Amino acid sequence: MKRALTDAKVKNLKPKDKAYKVTDGGGLYVYVTKAGSKSFRFDTSLKGKRFTLTFGTYPEISLAYAREKHDNARALIAKKIDPREAEQQRDLKIKPFSFYALEMLNTQELRPTTAKKKLAKMERHLFTHLDQKPVTEITAVDLLNLLKPIADANKRETAKDLATYCRQTFNYLLSLQLISNNPAATIADLLPKPKKSQNFAHITDPKDFANFLKGLDMYSGDYSVKKALQFASLSMLRPYNIRFLRWEYIDFKEKLITIPADEMKMDRPHKVPLSEQALTILKDMKQLTSNNEFVFLSACGQRTGKPMSENTLNQAVIRITNPNTGKPIGRGIMTSHGFRHTTSTFLNEMGFSADAIELQLAHASQDRIRATYNKAELMPERMKMMQAWADYLGALKSESNIIPLKHSV
Repeated sequence: MKRALTDAKVKNLKPKDKAYKVTDGGGLYVYVTKAGSKSFRFDTSLKGKRFTLTFGTYPEISLAYAREKHDNARALIAKKIDPREAEQQRDLKIKPFSFYALEMLNTQELRPTTAKKKLAKMERHLFTHLDQKPVTEITAVDLLNLLKPIADANKRETAKDLATYCRQTFNYLLSLQLISNNPAATIADLLPKPKKSQNFAHITDPKDFANFLKGLDMYSGDYSVKKALQFASLSMLRPYNIRFLRWEYIDFKEKLITIPADEMKMDRPHKVPLSEQALTILKDMKQLTSNNEFVFLSACGQRTGKPMSENTLNQAVIRITNPNTGKPIGRGIMTSHGFRHTTSTFLNEMGFSADAIELQLAHASQDRIRATYNKAELMPERMKMMQAWADYLGALKSESNIIPLKHSV
């Protein structure tokens, strides 16, 4: 069959005073409206009845793809099969993108926390948009139009992750032989590259940290968010573990939190000794959320039961007011994850052992873990260390001492 159109010709078709058609061959044509919209159509007949098939609009549907659908429709009509009915039957069998993404996720051997984070990203950025179109008709242009704005909004790492999840999902569809090519195969190459990773913004000057802590104490936003940040300053826990901290993990009598392995980055249980100040925060929260699963639930979370997001904590951090200037500290000074860096820096200056600090951070090496587990995870030293740290923060805020204190073990 001789074809008359090219991609360049379709692209350059301009609107006129009236809608018009430009034929390609075999009955396929481009219909151009007065507003400039271009759609691929095919006028045909079956059993004495004429009808028009519309294959999609350009550029969402490419010329090559329109020709493929046109050829398929002609083949069905030659067999006396109505392409519209065949399409409906096919659509009944094809599930939305989210269905296959979840199936793909279930084939991967992921830690529960990793799977949960991956699913949350897909739910937030992919499912709502991609489920609006048959998964077999999603194009590389669709994906680029969805992911590039995310990357342009200074979320390049997120966009890169989403591109990977799309590629994995369409590879799964390829395995099922539901598609013949992967539209996400090279999408990541078309996105702006993520910036080189940097340490989370954190404070290392005692005077600056004192001002930050005073500002945190005066924070007038959500009470649970405030308490979660105060707890972050006392525990060295990752923001994720604070947001998803469950009451069942806390032993008030032993002054200890035990987080199961499947919630930890290093995939092993993590014991966290608690200072008296940290225990006070947990007791305050118990009056508010003890009937819920999670400790630090915002006002919204207390209605829905859903933990707060890390962005909620970080947004609260940038709104904390510097007591000296009366202005918010803003971005680039501190993050919810930065508490770990700040605390580690100060504790090293205070002379605590690297083993105790690394164990409290929960990222000690396997060799170090094997050595220190024989010493009961250095729990006595870590308990003394965290109490000394909590007392030091109190001294900072009262301005009785702003120089890192030495300790004696």
